[in-house]
Amino acid sequence: MGSARSLPPPVEVLGIPIHPVSAEQLVEQLVDWGQAGPLRRVLNVNVHAMNLAADHADFADALRTADVVFCDGFGVKWGARLVGVSLPHRLTPPDWIDAFAHATAAAGQSVYALGDEVGVARAFQATLRAAHGGYLDVGAGDGFFAKTGPANDAVIDAINASGATHLLVGLGMPLQERWIVANASRLRVRTAISVGALFRWHAGIERRAPSWMTEHGLEWLDRLGRHPVRHFRRYVVGNPRFVARLLADRIARPRR
Repeated sequence: MGSARSLPPPVEVLGIPIHPVSAEQLVEQLVDWGQAGPLRRVLNVNVHAMNLAADHADFADALRTADVVFCDGFGVKWGARLVGVSLPHRLTPPDWIDAFAHATAAAGQSVYALGDEVGVARAFQATLRAAHGGYLDVGAGDGFFAKTGPANDAVIDAINASGATHLLVGLGMPLQERWIVANASRLRVRTAISVGALFRWHAGIERRAPSWMTEHGLEWLDRLGRHPVRHFRRYVVGNPRFVARLLADRIARPRR
């Protein structure tokens, strides 16, 4: 793959362009971008992201101007079908990160992980080093730092000094996307990839839902059951809101 033009063209869901890429295509493109060229912004969308985009113009702009936006949720995959477009693949980072680690190791490319609580990103990197010979972990840092001023400058300096090819950013939505956009011109990595809670899931600090739930669009229900207060607005309010917006869009389409 030589450029984003070799990826499937994006489809539009509620005004957000989403690339219908497979995990293999995404990983191959990341490794290709890691060989040369400017920084590429790689973001993802789930139902929560789509609702955030409706409420925050800067977040929507971050998605619209990214080099790739991939589908990270069954809700968006099914919602696309409702408005007449196809997103055949749902790619949540925990499902493709091992393929990414293997491919970057084979290509001699390095990875910096930024986000979560103290030690979580380092534990994540350690799990990949143990599983993939040659995996190049060149640094990790927690996500609890001031996002402007000297503390932010120090984080950027550390990432740049590491010589990392790829930067995984797990600060949570919409902070991770805003941080990537705000600092893209200062970062010397080839890709900056939003990964949410990937680090704690892959390191085993927090368990994921059973596979029968993750494979059938029910992972949100497991998360809601374990953290009902934290996720009430995101799922109990957010999911019906997303469906209502899709239905309104579908009804309006014949009149456009």
